[in-house]
Amino acid sequence: MRNTKLYIVFLAVLSFFDSNSHAQTTGGQNITLSPYSNFGIGEWLDYDFVQNGANLHTRSGAYSYSLVNPATLGNLYYTTFNIGMSVKSSQISTSNASQTFQGGGLSYVGLAFKSWDYYVRKVHYDSLSKSKSITSSRFAVNSSFSLHPISSIGYQYTIENKIPFLNRTTHNGFGGLNAIEMSHGLKLGSHASIGYSASYLFGDINDQSVFSIPDSTNLHILEDLKSVSMHGVEQKMGVFFYVKKDSTYHTFGASTQFYSNLNGQESRLTRTMELAGSNVFIVDTVLNLNTPKTAFSLPKSFGFGYTFQYRQSWSIALDYRQQDWKNNSTMFFDAGRSYTTRKDYGFTFTLHPNDIKLPKQKKIKSPIRFGAVLSQTQFEFATSNNVPVYQLDQQRAFIGFGLPIKTRYYDNTILTSLIQIQLDYTQRGTTKFGLAEEQFFMLKLGFQLGDIWFQRRKFN
Repeated sequence: MRNTKLYIVFLAVLSFFDSNSHAQTTGGQNITLSPYSNFGIGEWLDYDFVQNGANLHTRSGAYSYSLVNPATLGNLYYTTFNIGMSVKSSQISTSNASQTFQGGGLSYVGLAFKSWDYYVRKVHYDSLSKSKSITSSRFAVNSSFSLHPISSIGYQYTIENKIPFLNRTTHNGFGGLNAIEMSHGLKLGSHASIGYSASYLFGDINDQSVFSIPDSTNLHILEDLKSVSMHGVEQKMGVFFYVKKDSTYHTFGASTQFYSNLNGQESRLTRTMELAGSNVFIVDTVLNLNTPKTAFSLPKSFGFGYTFQYRQSWSIALDYRQQDWKNNSTMFFDAGRSYTTRKDYGFTFTLHPNDIKLPKQKKIKSPIRFGAVLSQTQFEFATSNNVPVYQLDQQRAFIGFGLPIKTRYYDNTILTSLIQIQLDYTQRGTTKFGLAEEQFFMLKLGFQLGDIWFQRRKFN
């Protein structure tokens, strides 16, 4: 059974790695269609687990942790396998046109497990009642592996000019950046944890431009293919603090994120072609260029969160995250574009927040969550004298729930898996200033599978 579990996870991780890396570079996952993904490395994705909602820094439990704050691994008690996927429907509107989009794909794969456990036990003796009690503090190291996309590019648009003659330029972009991540959380007794993670980043961003003269007898086309292969390292550090007071629980968490050794190697192929009837003929190769590796930067970020929980009934989580795009270097196809600081404000309310069955419960209660995220994005645009700069805003609201699945083991241990379902609505941008307004509906599905691994039945 143990070997079967390992084989299943190995196949799942391998298939995710293959499909995600291939899909991001070929557009096969169909994650994004947005004019704002035309900038930099594309649209920055919300890659945390579905069950966390907007709680990026303080979501921590026997089966739960966050990809943003590695210190949340400290409270893990059981092996947990997470896999997520999403279906997306959107409408993109400008002042004179609109476009719809349907797509989706895999969101993440993660495997977390206990690496080391140590308990410090103290015996307390009450001489008046002649009773004794034992208290224990847990010191542990928990680890996780995950695969997830960081950004996605998907855009299609056409620019038509009538000067000096009728011509059209069609742009098509696809690709994105992915991460293979390994994280460790160190639990320091009953109230605190620290964490560290390192990720290997890889991916491609691609832009295809086609210039055509539609009213010619033999249609001549100029095709310009640009591609950048990117690699680098991402690192995260986090802290987590937990305290109980009367019937309430208070949780504090913070993290920072930074990058190193980022480089991209650009290739470019420009050629002229002729369309005669239904046949396309390559006339001439104008440019075939491979540049050496070029260093680039991604924004450092930091964030913190707080969760208030009343008994085991409900919780409220507040979260803040900031990315320093303002001092970021120009990236490849941006043509000197500048960015501003991104800020994300999150709120999550959860009914029945525990991910484990309590001793007095017959079964775990289904968690229900809803919340919202307000984002001041990194994109800013010059407009007019009255409004010189417009910073693109984004609002997201979500509601979701978990369906518990109970598993009983040979030693009567009962573990719980959860199927997480969530619906998101996102609005971004404006139709003013020649920009586009986007509305997204996204259905997210996550499998949070708990188990006892690396444990064998003993026989006397």
